[in-house]
Amino acid sequence: MKIKAVKQISTLSTLLVMSTAYIAVFSSVQGFKAMLPLIREEFNISSAQAGLYSTFFYMSGVLLAVFTGKIVDTIGPRKGLIGGVIIIASLMFLHTLMPVFSMLLVLALLSGIGFSVVTPSINKGIIEMVDPSKRALSNGIVHAGGGIGGILGSSLLPLIGEHYGWRTALVFSASLAFLLALVLIKLFHPNGEKSESATKTTFKEDILVMVKNPLVWLMSLIGISAGLALGNMTIHYTLFLTGDLNFSPTLAGVALSTFMIGGILGNPTFGFINDKYLNSNRRGGLFGLGITISLVYMFLALIVLPSDFSYIVILIVSFIFGVFAFAIMGLMFTTLGDIVGAKYMGTGTGILLVFTRLSMVVGPPIIGHLADVSGNYQLSFIVISLSVFVLITVFYIGTYKHRNLLRSDSP
Repeated sequence: MKIKAVKQISTLSTLLVMSTAYIAVFSSVQGFKAMLPLIREEFNISSAQAGLYSTFFYMSGVLLAVFTGKIVDTIGPRKGLIGGVIIIASLMFLHTLMPVFSMLLVLALLSGIGFSVVTPSINKGIIEMVDPSKRALSNGIVHAGGGIGGILGSSLLPLIGEHYGWRTALVFSASLAFLLALVLIKLFHPNGEKSESATKTTFKEDILVMVKNPLVWLMSLIGISAGLALGNMTIHYTLFLTGDLNFSPTLAGVALSTFMIGGILGNPTFGFINDKYLNSNRRGGLFGLGITISLVYMFLALIVLPSDFSYIVILIVSFIFGVFAFAIMGLMFTTLGDIVGAKYMGTGTGILLVFTRLSMVVGPPIIGHLADVSGNYQLSFIVISLSVFVLITVFYIGTYKHRNLLRSDSP
């Protein structure tokens, strides 16, 4: 019993160290998005143009996610996490030197490469270390780092940006990312120095294994849903609050950080519930989260926007939304790990991220354009709500005959 307790403590410590990679990435990326009202004002751009930053950031993920996933399967999670964080930190420093918005879009494209390395590294690290029956909770713990980073970025960076300029704010976030890269170098040593499941197969062989698995394709529907929900929320929420509800950039940033707080608590909490009380029923868990996200977007469109809600109510809605929106991302990768196993987790994550990020590339400029044409975000949120509802319903129906495989003991 004593040996088991020591092992659990060691695993938890490693998970917390892994979460610093997401803290580093999301504090910079979400912080930059939270400062879009300031950046839009400086460069005199529209909401649709502002949405292009997210498009370019995730475009490299669409183009390179499968390749970076295979790289992670080869080099292991440690080198992947450290390299990805350093890439993000370096490029955020370069953001501060750009005189025109178009050059920021180029850097967004390059920054997406770092993110494309970090996510499969985290997923592969978890599936190598953690028993299948505890993976949802473990994924929740590590992915909660994204919420912590998002809070730091979306609350502190707009505040710093309003007083000292958005470029100074990015220097702060990039410095933090470099510091956390040093933490990973010093403390993150899974399985010694070598990944136990490093693949020796070719890229082509790994891809063939993935594309022949129907569950991977059905999981892509979850990826698109998660991309629509999170991608549009993080890029457009502050624009919605400042434009439609007349919040200041700082107050809008606080609301976005409240959304992130919901993610911090909701991700591990729902993972624990799914592992312990839902008997690791990934299919039912994903369906429930998707339906809830669809309902919240519809609530924002039909009730919040036409009404005169207090700031406190908006914070409560933001928190509840964050609980469910981030939980679907964590449970999505947990389910993928149950399906493909440790050997193919990097490549599988890359394939899933192609669909997730494709929706993040296509969605924000379209949603921004609808907001520009209609004059507010009501129609935009209705479109997102209906899209998520259709996708999650097709997934649930399509996985019916595979329902016994979408559990923690799947091969």
